[in-house]
Amino acid sequence: MLKVLRIAEGCKVFNHCKQIRVQYPVLKMLTTIFVVYAYTLSGISSGETYLEQKRSLTETNNKGYVNTDEIPAGICQYYNGTTCGNYLSNRSVFVPPNLSLDDLEERLKAAYGVIRESKDMNQNCRIYALPSLCYSTLPLCRTPERTNMLYFSNRAIHKEGKSSKNVSSDVDGRKNHILYKRHKRFMDKTALELKLVLKRKTLMTDNGEVPSYYPPTKETENLKRICREECEILENELCQREYAIAKRHPVIGQKLPLEECSRLPRHTDCSSLGIVIDVDKTQTCYWDDGSSYRGTLAISASGKSCLRWSWLMKEISDFPELVGQNYCRNPGGVEKEPWCFVGEKSFEKNVELCDIPKCSDNLWMYISTTIATIACLLLIYTILFISRRRRCNEMTSIQNINTPNADKNIYGSSQISGSLEIPRVSTNHFVGVSSTFIQNCDRGSILKIPHYSLQDVEFVEELGEGAFGKVYKGLLNASGSDKKYVAIKALKEDASLKTQQDFKREIELISDLKHDKIVCILGVVLNKEPFCMLFEYMSNGDLHEFLISNSPNENKTLNQLDFLKISVQISEGMEYLSAHHYVHRDLAARNCLVGENLMVKISDFGLSRDIYSSDYYRVQSKSLLPVRWMPSESILYGKFTTESDVWSFGVVLWEIYSYGVQPYYGHSNQEVINLVRSRQLLHCPEDCPSAVYSLMIECWHEQSVRRPSFTEITQRLKTWYLGQQQMTRNLPS
Repeated sequence: MLKVLRIAEGCKVFNHCKQIRVQYPVLKMLTTIFVVYAYTLSGISSGETYLEQKRSLTETNNKGYVNTDEIPAGICQYYNGTTCGNYLSNRSVFVPPNLSLDDLEERLKAAYGVIRESKDMNQNCRIYALPSLCYSTLPLCRTPERTNMLYFSNRAIHKEGKSSKNVSSDVDGRKNHILYKRHKRFMDKTALELKLVLKRKTLMTDNGEVPSYYPPTKETENLKRICREECEILENELCQREYAIAKRHPVIGQKLPLEECSRLPRHTDCSSLGIVIDVDKTQTCYWDDGSSYRGTLAISASGKSCLRWSWLMKEISDFPELVGQNYCRNPGGVEKEPWCFVGEKSFEKNVELCDIPKCSDNLWMYISTTIATIACLLLIYTILFISRRRRCNEMTSIQNINTPNADKNIYGSSQISGSLEIPRVSTNHFVGVSSTFIQNCDRGSILKIPHYSLQDVEFVEELGEGAFGKVYKGLLNASGSDKKYVAIKALKEDASLKTQQDFKREIELISDLKHDKIVCILGVVLNKEPFCMLFEYMSNGDLHEFLISNSPNENKTLNQLDFLKISVQISEGMEYLSAHHYVHRDLAARNCLVGENLMVKISDFGLSRDIYSSDYYRVQSKSLLPVRWMPSESILYGKFTTESDVWSFGVVLWEIYSYGVQPYYGHSNQEVINLVRSRQLLHCPEDCPSAVYSLMIECWHEQSVRRPSFTEITQRLKTWYLGQQQMTRNLPS
């Protein structure tokens, strides 16, 4: 019996199993009984007599096979024909129960023969004829096994209502008892009640599928039918005449179940015929007469909305680019440029041209603009190349040496008290200059700077230590002039080759800077080690320390006029640098120096002091960066421009009005990076005018191109300074 169960289990009744192999004659009768019982459970003809089923199921041949050809096919069957093979091959299709797949195949073959031989069909319509016939006649089953199961169940329910309640049988009492027990529970209910019970158990779904009914139709089954939008385009636009003829044709419309487009569901999961709306959204102009224009403008030159082409153009099948749309077109080149119908679709045809530019006009404009741009760029490049041809390398940033290096500044508290004397050496200019240092140097740049010997320089005190070595306060005793204090940057004697090259590049770079708001180089000492650069000395140190020492915490204060005077001078210095295409990259209060009478000058050429090391942060193992003064594009992408200097200037303004408080104080450098990226800006300092803080906000604009230029900043600050100066004069003494 176990063997029989396994054999019967392997036979898929609902998938049209044709034969059951009976390997043992003794089991033939039991196999027949089991198949009949399974056949009855599947709901097939429960009203037929058992003997009729037995005679059908026990017809065997000499090889021992049970003939089950009488089992009816389901409504979802695999298509194996040839007419629609390109679209439906080996796919499950819906076959109405009153027709067979072979019948439909013959009808399709005849219908397609008529279409193929027809000479009246438009070529633009012919390509969609066969897929339209195939998908209309044989729609695809989404869930074939479930659809067949529901069909058999509903078929049994339908026949149960017509069959008698008594089931007669000629078999022995045991078999009759089994069948009677199977049908007894159905005889206690009316056919309607039974249908409702089975429907609740088998038809209701959780995913919203279409339930199955009996007799099944296209509308009641879960089928994948033709897309409604494409069907309507074929019927109403592209193949309007052909569709009307086909529906009345005795071989096509009278024999095949063609779709009614209005009855198709609007479903995204549908069978596409391959109709594509010919549109190119990138086209904004037209060539020649506009017959090839495929843009999406649907408004006439007068501003009226264009009507759908199919409403007023009967010959639309000759122009497939017009189907399903109302965009401006020039079908057949009947006009000189794209046009469309406007007005009410029920009235006469009103034609208006569309306001679309011609590509040839735009082309000449593009060519002219491109040529002019290239010419300007070449001119600018030539000027820059000539002006800087004597330099070793094209330098566009003050900080290209080691940008920026958190080391020590040239001004600060003295580490060595008293005077430091260095023996004077009698030597002439360029006598004994180290060839290792000077051999690759641009002599033209160096010759523009005054040269001194160590005999002309007196070292007074050590101020600190920078990237190149120690920094001193000294006295310059040049011949024919008075002594004056200078800041001396000395290159350490054991400097590496790279440090020597950086020292040389800084000399070349700074030699071109001549402005009263920039700390300028006064000369160099290159005749003997230690090599030195000499700068003007600013008595009050850097701006950061000056602000702290004059803050309310020190029982001192600065007035609004002082704040504006400092700001204007820094802005003027940065305006000079930006006009000469220099990028500072480390503009901060610590890198501005203060002299007598509140004179402020921009300095820092790659140096900073020990006490400022917390202002710098190493980002991704790169150089130390002053992230508290940098915009997001510099932090994330290493992009330093004049616009990034403008951002830094806004932070310097904040430092000035905050008396030297560190920006984003209380936050770590990583936290500062996150704050800058999330646009959490510095708050307005106490006693800071709203106009000045508004300028800071403009400097911190997220888009660099929206930040003001240094020229604009200088003009605004000067205006405020003069206004504040006038107010101060008008105040009673």
